[in-house]
Formats: sequence, structure tokens, C-alpha cells
Amino acid sequence: MKKIYFIILVGILTTCSDDEKAIEVVTEEIERGAVLRNITRIQNNFEAGDLTSAFAVEIEEQDEEDGALLDFVRVYTKYIDRDVSNGNDTSPEIILKDIEASSFTTGPVGLPRHTLNVSYEETVTSHNLDLNAIQPGDQFEVRLEVFLTDGRSYSNDSGSASILTDFCFFKSPYRYVINVIEPIPDADFTGTYFYEIISDQDDTGVNAEGFITINSTSMSNVRYMPLYTDALEFTIAGTSIYPKIYGSYNGFCRDSTFHILTGPSDTSFGQVNLIDDTVFDMTIVIGYEGWDGQLGNNVREFTYRFTKQ
Repeated sequence: MKKIYFIILVGILTTCSDDEKAIEVVTEEIERGAVLRNITRIQNNFEAGDLTSAFAVEIEEQDEEDGALLDFVRVYTKYIDRDVSNGNDTSPEIILKDIEASSFTTGPVGLPRHTLNVSYEETVTSHNLDLNAIQPGDQFEVRLEVFLTDGRSYSNDSGSASILTDFCFFKSPYRYVINVIEPIPDADFTGTYFYEIISDQDDTGVNAEGFITINSTSMSNVRYMPLYTDALEFTIAGTSIYPKIYGSYNGFCRDSTFHILTGPSDTSFGQVNLIDDTVFDMTIVIGYEGWDGQLGNNVREFTYRFTKQ
């Protein structure tokens, strides 16, 4: 996949947490491009069988004219069948809807903001899916593309690592994964665990074992732990575990060419026993989608085992 580094990255981030300073530099120094900044992730996942459940995120559009170039945002979705034992019902990406600039409101820093809601019902209907065939552990993807009034458009394939990850200021992934879950108790899969790498991959430069605290979040089945520079977030969906896409391994926000991202494997998913949280496995890719700091030459995949203490 071709990666295009936005000129807006040059010299922008003095810190990753100082919103006001970063906003000032964005409005003064953007030469081209646009981002859809993730302000608040309100709800991550769909609950199995509950058509009223929804994915929701507040986004903020930034461009070189302080949002004046925004035309519309296109929302794409696709369905991924993760249990193909009875056939593969995965459906290709479709256009779900467009959000016109007029649907955005002016946010606290003068840039356009919008709360995007994607309901389980509209995705099931749009993809013409049988609700009963969708199982916990299956996934939907939401991808956003921002269109500008001058004809340009941007999505995840035109972003840099420091733009895609939530760890840095822009946190504009454009692409979100929605897991189909059955809620589990908040206390499950939390507490102190001993972790160790059990895969055969070279673990040079990666902590192969240690103790770590896993915490719950305000969202059902979502957990996080300080395994890398960014707190690694993962979701328990059915009997599978999915790390969040575009996590930050080394936190190099100032120079995206050396930024390493983490995410899930395409084929190997960690497994859990939902009635026993004492031991579980999780597979993590370091260098997700080729963002390994070495132009795709050092993508590594590790399977960790976590044992409750």
C-alpha cells in the first residue's frame, strides 16, 4: 500500500497532548491535506442480536482553510465473517452514506465537528445480511473518506503513521473496526497477569516476558494494558481477542517515517475461554500494515500468553 506523508507533519508536534498549540500550528502551517481527527470514541462495538446498538465517534475535520474546504465525508462499511465453518458470508465494502458539511457544527476551536453514528441495524440492512448468521467475533469495518471542495479526497491510504494512531495529536485513523460482542462482566480478564511470548518469531528488542496490569474500560469487553509505549487496547469478541488497529509501539509522533504501529493479525486471533480468565493468548503484529519504521522490512508477529496471578 502506498503511503503519502502529509506536509502538515513537519514541525507540528511540540508535544502530543497540547491541543491548543497543535491547533495553532495546524491552522497556520498546513499546506495541503485534510484529517478527520478522532475527538471522542463514544461506543466501539455492536452487541449480538441488538439492532439498536451502535458505533459512535465524534470527529473533527481540519484542512488548510480551517474547515472551509470541507465538502462532505463518505462513510463506507464492510462485513467480515470470522467463522467460515458454515460458509463465508463476508461482504465487500459499500458506501453507507454521505455526511454533508452542513451536518457539521463549529467546535470549540473553530473547526467543524460531527458525531458519527453507525447503527447495527443500518449496516445489517445495507449489506442484506441475515442477523441470525452473524456471530460474536464477526466484525464490521467503517472507513471514512473526506472530500474537499477543490476535488481532493483523503482516507487511511493517504495518511501517515503519526496521523493514523490515536497516540499522537491528529489521531485520524479514518478506519475503525466494530466487533460483534456478547457483553462479559467488567471484572473478567482484568488484574495482574504474567505475560510471555510463546511464538517462534525473533523477539529482539521486545520484552519477551513480565508482569502487567490489565484494566477494564467504559466500553463493554474492551480492555487495555501498558504493554508498549501506547496502552495496548483489545476487545474480547466471542472467543477471539482483537487488538485495536493503529496502536503505537514506539510513540515517535514527530517523525512518522520511524513510527511503528501495532494491530491484529490477519489470520491468527487470540483465543479465550469466557468462563475462565486465568489464561489466554493474544497475537499482536508489530509493524501493522507495514508501519514498522523500516518501509515494511521488519513486520513481526508475536503470540503472547497471559497467565493471571
